Amino acid sequence: CDPDLATDEVPAIWAPSLTTTTVVLAGATAASPDARPVDVAAFGPILDDRVLADGRHLVLAGAQGPHRLWLRDPTPGRRLAILVPEDDHYELRAAAALRLRRRLRGLPTGAPPPGCRPTPFQRRRLALLINLVDASLAGAGPREMATHLTYPHMPALSAAEWKDSPERQRTRRLAREAIALMEGGYRALLAGRLTGGHFHRPRF
Repeated sequence: CDPDLATDEVPAIWAPSLTTTTVVLAGATAASPDARPVDVAAFGPILDDRVLADGRHLVLAGAQGPHRLWLRDPTPGRRLAILVPEDDHYELRAAAALRLRRRLRGLPTGAPPPGCRPTPFQRRRLALLINLVDASLAGAGPREMATHLTYPHMPALSAAEWKDSPERQRTRRLAREAIALMEGGYRALLAGRLTGGHFHRPRF
């Protein structure tokens, strides 16, 4: 996709196992005789729509936040049921399912749970971390990162002053956190665990 476009114009399609806001819909069984077909055309504005080997993935625009869907059986007219896995993120997945259900009924959906939508402060911090990742990959050192990113108004410091400065220590810490975000820490965002705002390399 075009890197110059904003993420709300061309949102990413994440693996449903990673993001707690993706609602999974599968063919209804005989245990759900009252299940109804889902008319995708009635969903309203669609930000992204992709048919992959495992089904159809959609991102729907919403006044209070987008909706992410995974139609495991995209056959038109097929009766569908919402699946909510019993895992560590059950509450967040159930909240996403309830938002979608309210939308299907023409009701206000409410915003996604707090852990799934960064605050303005967290957004600014994430933007800084992403810029630090780019700078690190481009070969910039801590002092260059501090001058252009973390402390753009920092006065000129001598080598000795810089070595012991809190600006150097914070910039190095943020740079490490930025790399950890790139190497898997971003999964905390997808899982709705954005609470403290700090990212660490995940343990697999």
